[in-house]
Order: sequence, then C-alpha cells, then structure tokens
Amino acid sequence: MKKRAEIKVYGRVQKAGFRDFIDEIAFNLNLNGYVKNLDDGTVQVVCEGDEDTISELLKKINITQYPIRVENIDVVYKKPTGEYTAFELIRDEDLTTATYERMDVAARYIREMNSNLSQKMDSLGGKIDVLGGKMDSLGGKIDVLGGKVDYLGGKIDFLGGKMDSLGGKIDVLGNKIDHARVEITSEIRLSRNNFRSHIDERVSSIERELALIKAKVIP
Repeated sequence: MKKRAEIKVYGRVQKAGFRDFIDEIAFNLNLNGYVKNLDDGTVQVVCEGDEDTISELLKKINITQYPIRVENIDVVYKKPTGEYTAFELIRDEDLTTATYERMDVAARYIREMNSNLSQKMDSLGGKIDVLGGKMDSLGGKIDVLGGKVDYLGGKIDFLGGKMDSLGGKIDVLGNKIDHARVEITSEIRLSRNNFRSHIDERVSSIERELALIKAKVIP
C-alpha cells in the first residue's frame, strides 16, 4: 500500500554525511521525496512509496556509526500526493559547510572499505586454517596407510622389499605435504598482515589529509 511518510531524525545527524547516506538508501529502495537539514539540528525526510519499503528505510537509517548517531526518529504517515518523481538531497547551506560534510562522507566510505577488507582477510585466514586442518588429516591418513603397507610388507616375503619401499615413499610424501602446508600458511598469513597494515596506514594518511583540507577550507 502506497503511503507518504514525514520523518524527523534526532541526534548527531548534521554535518556528518547523514543526508548523503539517506539519499543513497532511498535511491536503492526506489523511494521518491527529499531529505534536508532543519534549523533545529535535526534531519527531515519526506518520502512516498510502499509501506514495507518505507519501513525498510527507517530500519536502515536508524544507525550509530561514527560520525553519525541517531537518537530518535519521529514518523507521521499520510496519504501520498504523487508530487515527487525522484528522491532529492536538498543542500541549502553555504559552500563551506557543504564541502565539510562531503569530506565526512568520503572519510566514512574509506573506513567502511577498510573494515570490509579486514573482514575478507579474516575470512581468508579462517579458510587457510581449515585447509591446514584438512592437510593435517590427509597427512595422518597417509601415515596410517604407510603403517598398513609396512605391516603388509612384513607378512609378504616376496613383496616385502617392494612394499617397504612404497611405504617409505608414502611417508616422504606425507612429510612433503606437511612442509608445504606450513610454508603456504605462513606466507599467506604474512601477506594478509602486511596488506592489512598497508591499508590501515593509507586510511590514516587520507584522514589526515582530509583534516588538513578542512582546516584550510573552513575558517
């Protein structure tokens, strides 16, 4: 069912890139309307669309994610007017303030990218550990197989020498697998740690540069 929602958001929601955040969500949800700052320090959202879609918007914007902290959301539902054909971000402040906020948006995206990369690297590390466990299991099975072959070689006089030789080769293969697993795991973990350190340094550098730009742009 189509509805019109008049929303007012309280908290640390201005000069933090919050309107850009709402604009992106509303765009992805195909809602029509606008978002803008009010003089009392709140953010106003007026949108029209399906009731379930508006509910999804309300869930997604109710966040505490630096530098944004939503403390309360008031919603009034009305009949839709159909006056909006798209969703608009209204900027009525001066250029300096708008520039400051856009820098905050850029910093937030950088932090999110760094967090996502770190999570993917942690996931990769977990998969490597699982792979290591499987290789340990394979090595154990090879050792068991080598023991059975040695036992069988002791009971078969004619084939004993050949089976002992085969058992020895299987043991060597098991040792090589263990050695390769240790080397691969160590190298990948080292690369993961180096990559994460590099990303953290780049994020810190970019945030310092943004802070310097703000200091020069804003009196």
